[in-house]
Amino acid sequence: MPRIEFRPDIRSAEVDEKTKVLLSARKAGVTIRFACASCRCGTCAIRIVDGVMNLSPMKVDETKLLGQLKLPQDGSIRLACQSRIMGDCVVDLGFQNEYDSDMGLADEDEDV
Repeated sequence: MPRIEFRPDIRSAEVDEKTKVLLSARKAGVTIRFACASCRCGTCAIRIVDGVMNLSPMKVDETKLLGQLKLPQDGSIRLACQSRIMGDCVVDLGFQNEYDSDMGLADEDEDV
């Protein structure tokens, strides 16, 4: 069974192959922020630290939404509601604190 690790809390879980990252988080006792769970909003965007090749390939709708949100489409950022685990991987949930799907990536140079 593939193992997924969530950082920064360093929690992990063994999950069945093809389990979505969003559901895997629940098994590990980790919360991933999400809204629609259907590739419409981008709220569940996460950073893949290791094992990019061990996630399912991106489908057209995920690639398109990441592009609209001005996020990388190279697999380093994925939507937890769309990506399925095919092998061991490590996810950094700290990205969810840096990113707002309504505004894109937070600009650290801007005064809020």
